[in-house]
Amino acid sequence: MKVDCISLRKIFNSRGGETTEATIFSGSKIGVGSAPSGASVGSKEAKLINVEKGIKNFEFIKRRFTGEFSLEEFDLLLMKNLEKIGSNLTTSLSFAFFNLSKEKFLQSVSGEFPIPLGNVVGGGVHHGKTDIQEILLLPVKSKNIFEGIKTNFEVWNEIREKHKNKYLGLNDEGALAMNFGNEEALEKVLEIAKKYKTKIGIDLAASELFRKGNYVYKDKKVSKEEQIDLISTWIKDYKLYFIEDPFNENDFSGFKELTKKFGNKCLICGDDIFATQIKRLNSKIANSVIIKPNQVGTVTGALKCIKKAKELKMVPVLSHRSGETCDSTISYLSLLTKIAKFGISQIRIAKLNEFIRLWDLLKIMGKNPRMVKL
Repeated sequence: MKVDCISLRKIFNSRGGETTEATIFSGSKIGVGSAPSGASVGSKEAKLINVEKGIKNFEFIKRRFTGEFSLEEFDLLLMKNLEKIGSNLTTSLSFAFFNLSKEKFLQSVSGEFPIPLGNVVGGGVHHGKTDIQEILLLPVKSKNIFEGIKTNFEVWNEIREKHKNKYLGLNDEGALAMNFGNEEALEKVLEIAKKYKTKIGIDLAASELFRKGNYVYKDKKVSKEEQIDLISTWIKDYKLYFIEDPFNENDFSGFKELTKKFGNKCLICGDDIFATQIKRLNSKIANSVIIKPNQVGTVTGALKCIKKAKELKMVPVLSHRSGETCDSTISYLSLLTKIAKFGISQIRIAKLNEFIRLWDLLKIMGKNPRMVKL
């Protein structure tokens, strides 16, 4: 693909923070990409720098990015300049380049669609009453992507309507902020999810709870050993199928013990502990991994991590961030994964509606779209 010209600008994400949008011109084609940002950011993620500084620094090296490139070549050049421009810029530029030829990408996919993993009740650093950052829905019985998205909405709406007196509003990710404690929230979600034959899960984002060797909840402080017991109890009592970041990003032994204990029954998923870095992946630590392109800085980095996860028989989960834009690049990339964690409401709907379009497009292409089986 030939890059003729690149334009960068500052835009806003869903939290009102500044981020970058890139436009790449290639003949008559135009590729656009914008970068998200996270609230719970792991220490192993690709380097971030000030948006304005990154854009200014890119002007000095801009000419290096014109000419003929493959996606991998373009992304490699971006990573060579990561220290100067930061992962916010590399992500938006990589998305823009990928979007120049996303039709070609669709030719390579099998037609399987990931299960849409939706955040129904939120807390933690995303705001809400629960220490659990996300209580999640996984509509595994859905026959098509529209039905999966609709099921998540139906559970989301029913919880809000049934417990109006506990409803406080929506948090950063469009999840319900409810006046529930952790166990009460899990109980109420499970009760309604059962009606829709939907599995549930959590993202504890435990690094945000970790203080001086203990996990600090609103009502208690627990040791690492007690944390294992607590999560084990939640898995059993609330039939959890998906457990993301139950321990802090450096607690390899905690992850390993929980995976050994429950890995044949549910997905123990690592986010901060892996940070979409191939060299950190380990199937003995977890049997599932979150894939966030901006953690590694490029589409190529994310694709390589997905491939490696599959080789290790880990379940890759393509994920949004809490500070999102209307960019839907990850809707395409998630066609290579089993689960797509895109939320349920508000700005997230851009990615979910793109899924519905892709279902129809792949049907026209003769790809026989179908939901993945877990």
